[in-house]
Amino acid sequence: MKKFGIRIILFSTPALLFFIATLLFYHFSKIKIDSKLSELSEYQCLLMGDSQIQRLHGELIAEKTINIASSGEHYYFTYNRLLTLLENKNHKINKVILGVSIHNFAPVYNRLFNIDFPEGENSLEKYIYFIRLFDDSNFISHFNQLLNSNFISSIYSAPEWGGFYESNNSNPTTEIINKTFNIHFSIKQDEEKFSSSQKTYLYKIDSLCTSNNIDLILVSTPYHDKYKEQINTEYYNFFSETLIKLNHRYHINFLDDKIDPSLMSDANHLNVLGAKYYSEAIGKEIDNERTKE
Repeated sequence: MKKFGIRIILFSTPALLFFIATLLFYHFSKIKIDSKLSELSEYQCLLMGDSQIQRLHGELIAEKTINIASSGEHYYFTYNRLLTLLENKNHKINKVILGVSIHNFAPVYNRLFNIDFPEGENSLEKYIYFIRLFDDSNFISHFNQLLNSNFISSIYSAPEWGGFYESNNSNPTTEIINKTFNIHFSIKQDEEKFSSSQKTYLYKIDSLCTSNNIDLILVSTPYHDKYKEQINTEYYNFFSETLIKLNHRYHINFLDDKIDPSLMSDANHLNVLGAKYYSEAIGKEIDNERTKE
């Protein structure tokens, strides 16, 4: 019996040591990441959201602006990142420019918020250091999810900081446009048609900005006409009804623009030329609004 106990100890010790080492790695990595977030809080204006906003030039919109948007970012992660930034009592943030569009409430965002899907696992890997692991009751809903291999590998992955991204592609083909549409709007495993979690965390971002006296500016950059025409009216209605209930309703909306395809890199992203044009247009809109005040 004694020998059996020794074997159990010898067998379990490496796993225990690995677990402790992983926790220590997470702890010290989190300290470094929070320190960098504190540095980002020195900027006055933040560009946040998904890959559509990644295409915008912060310096063409306003001074002391930084782009920290990232591809496929659910508002849950945007909210958590902003929450951490504002915990720096000396932060200088007074404006958040947030991407918001029809596809942000499409079914794919259900999967980005669910680690039972590959899209959710990817979110975990990218944003694990921007969420509150032990305070969370939504994204990570079960304790056993903290022990799986994806969770462990995520801890040892580099975080997704996002930032400005440009593309020289133009005039996207119908095949590319349809592929993007299917990624966004296809429904898998009986999931919801709309992403209610996106709406929930958009409202939380809105409330967070209100309570911290931060101007929240919503921006919708253009869609390619062939992508836009495939979107069901239900999604347009859900989008409009969602925005109406926000405290901040300053919305710079280019969705109705009939954009030249030469300014688009694909179905819903601006290329380098389109990014310059619309960044300058957004900057002018903000300046005009400030002049009215």
